[in-house]
Amino acid sequence: MDQARSILPDTSHDLFDEAISMVAPGTPLREGLDMIISAQNGALICIGDVYSILAIGNGGFRIETPFTPQRLFELSKMDGAIVLSEDCKQIISANFHLNPDPSLVTQETGMRHRSAARTSSQTEAIIIAISKRRTQTTIYRLGQGLTLEPDEILLSKGNQGLLALQNAKGNLEKATMRQSFLEVDDQVTVGDVTKLLSRYINVIKLAAYTDRHINFLGSSSGLLRNQLDETMHGVTESFLLTIRDYARPSSEKAKTATAKEAKRIARELILIPSGELNTDSILATLGFPETLAEEEHLHAKGFRVMSRVSLLDEAAAAKIIDEYGSLSALLEDSTNGIDRLDALGIGNVRSLATNFLQLRNTL
Repeated sequence: MDQARSILPDTSHDLFDEAISMVAPGTPLREGLDMIISAQNGALICIGDVYSILAIGNGGFRIETPFTPQRLFELSKMDGAIVLSEDCKQIISANFHLNPDPSLVTQETGMRHRSAARTSSQTEAIIIAISKRRTQTTIYRLGQGLTLEPDEILLSKGNQGLLALQNAKGNLEKATMRQSFLEVDDQVTVGDVTKLLSRYINVIKLAAYTDRHINFLGSSSGLLRNQLDETMHGVTESFLLTIRDYARPSSEKAKTATAKEAKRIARELILIPSGELNTDSILATLGFPETLAEEEHLHAKGFRVMSRVSLLDEAAAAKIIDEYGSLSALLEDSTNGIDRLDALGIGNVRSLATNFLQLRNTL
């Protein structure tokens, strides 16, 4: 899953990721929140951007004492807000009265939640509001709110997401196998490529959705986290290699897109709204200035298929692809021993020829 995170656009690294890690089960802050919720108390907790928080309020008590869950619980019995340091290791102030700009628009109805939403809009702090009446906990960041759901609901959503992801991954594996057959036979069409890339995008988006719910579970996420990482093993690498197989390089002098370009293209593909993800939008992101029909023929470079050859690393594969231009040309020459690779400084040429022949015969 770490590889998938590396290509997710910045907007996919959710606004609440930092807050989620703070309130996940097993953390000191979550322990304090659970104590407040169990006692059916309300609370307003401000984390970070202390200077801005103190500038829009008044009153209360400056404490500046080390944070403990028990202290947070006891201080929540007072009406005002509790102000914590950015790392949640210090309680700066308690019973603090927030006075955010009342003209800031919010959809919240309760007084505590309205104050939390407006304060988060006016500062860069993370605001946590616990409603005594509704027994609801909401995290606010930059004016947006996220409800903290019970662990049993998060666990259910995590399991549902994982099941959907595993089904999508199974369909993706079938599609990549079919694509390999087509690439070896040099029978790939535009439609084949765009449909395969759409499947990759769907799997990665499902993984990001599932990952978020698993992150909320914190120390309770062990089994789900392992299942997610196992399901996503190799997916991102295969996605990036597929992009390099068909993307047009940004430089006219280059024959293939670089690994860095592939990551950029991957991020752009993931950002395309689902309703706009089609042949034209995918081709445009791959660098095709013209519109192509779905039945139009494309030549695979061979990055993804050649990754199955254990004798080759990425640098050697790139040299071979630059020399031949396509997988079909390489496989055609493999019957002659691909002696021209000697000039590229690639070792084990005879063994490579054997591997390519076996690859051609097994697909």
